[in-house]
Amino acid sequence: MLGNRNVAHDAFCLVIIGFGLFVIYGGIELSVGSMRRIGPGFFPLGLGGLMVLLGIGLLFERQEDRGEDTRNLRGLFCVSLALAAFAVLLEPIGLFPATMAMVLLVVAAEPDHITPLTVAGIIAGLWAVGYFLFVAVLRLPLEPISSDIWPVF
Repeated sequence: MLGNRNVAHDAFCLVIIGFGLFVIYGGIELSVGSMRRIGPGFFPLGLGGLMVLLGIGLLFERQEDRGEDTRNLRGLFCVSLALAAFAVLLEPIGLFPATMAMVLLVVAAEPDHITPLTVAGIIAGLWAVGYFLFVAVLRLPLEPISSDIWPVF
């Protein structure tokens, strides 16, 4: 069983476990609070613990030899670029255009498997969820479309 291990998979699991332990270490000095009034340490400890458990679970997952190379460097590049683009574009151009850029870059990872109607539906759904969650509920100071690129008359 140990001779048939995928080293890259095991290294990835160890990175997840290590990052979870790092998050736990960062939140260990913060107060957890109670269930009625959670403290600032509740989220990092819970998230870090969940990451450690998921990493351990993935580490002991039964691995099957697929015989084919499943690495997708284009997908890795496009998804990483999409996250970076969203973070960089959110404030200067607004929530809606940044979300559209992110979705289009993610779709570029596998353009053959998705239709334009599906892409439009994903963009519209993420616009609605993003606006409702971040602007309406959490009241974050995000503009749907920046007034710098779309001036109000």
